[in-house]
Amino acid sequence: MHGDKQDVPSTVDVPHTHRPGRHCGSSAIRDLLEFHGLNLTEAFCFGLGAGLGITYVEIPGTDTPFIVHVRSMGFEETVFSTLGVPFRWETWQDKCAAADALDAHLDAGRPALLLTDIFYLPYFKSSTHFPGHAIVAWQRAEKGETMLVSDTERPGLLEVPRDKLVEARFSLSPPFIHHGSLFAPESVSVQVSAENVRSAIVKNADNLLQGSRSHGIQALTTWIQELPRWKAVDKWQWLLRFAYQVIEKRGTGGSGFRAMYSEFLDEASEIVPEIHEAGLVELMRTSAAAWSALADCLRKGSESETFPEEAITDAIESVRVAETRYADAASTF
Repeated sequence: MHGDKQDVPSTVDVPHTHRPGRHCGSSAIRDLLEFHGLNLTEAFCFGLGAGLGITYVEIPGTDTPFIVHVRSMGFEETVFSTLGVPFRWETWQDKCAAADALDAHLDAGRPALLLTDIFYLPYFKSSTHFPGHAIVAWQRAEKGETMLVSDTERPGLLEVPRDKLVEARFSLSPPFIHHGSLFAPESVSVQVSAENVRSAIVKNADNLLQGSRSHGIQALTTWIQELPRWKAVDKWQWLLRFAYQVIEKRGTGGSGFRAMYSEFLDEASEIVPEIHEAGLVELMRTSAAAWSALADCLRKGSESETFPEEAITDAIESVRVAETRYADAASTF
């Protein structure tokens, strides 16, 4: 979900089910499910994971001391639990043990879903730590010292040195903390039901409504209240630019994931017709437009000489109204 597209190493042609996608987690899970015989679109995977979220995070002492994430926490686990697939992240305190465990899975022919920090993935060429980025590891090469992985919009498989990948798998940076997190099921044998779809939609709406100061729709109010602190940051232009990127550019599919969620709702209405009857697709498209307008406001602000507090406040408020209208309707449809 993270980082602008960079030049990448040559891809490797080995058996895999990867197709380029828009968001790291949903595209990685789509690939993994297809490997195990369940063919779903990326948008559908995102919806099953109740992927919409709003999280306000403070990380003092960094160039981005305030960050607003627009995807739910625990998304990957939610997809599998919604489908009734037993899920548990394998974690380790020791990096060597984590690397050895991944080797064992790949040598047994089990591709693995991983959480990583893009700072350590060579093809990103990133100077910024951004953890929680999901990829799939497929195979070992070069006598086991090179790992072949797939990643979001990049075609084919990419080569990552084994030592770099093990570093990428560990992060203590909130809100995405991971200790070698790995999921490599032996098999997946499920079908999607109308109950799966409905429960995922209601769960996501409830998560948005029943939040806290830092989570859910309430976090938007916090963001408005905290704008004077944003304005006081020396590099506030970069702070606004980063927020714009998180909403519109960094693997969200645009509009803070709301455009992709609209696609999920439209597709899911074939299984649950009440989705269209409740107007959920239109309400989500309205929310997507509000998020894009907010992102554009942040982008323009990042290019300004003065901090546009009033304009950002109005744009966040428009998002809050649109998100509330959608979540109220979706929680009871």
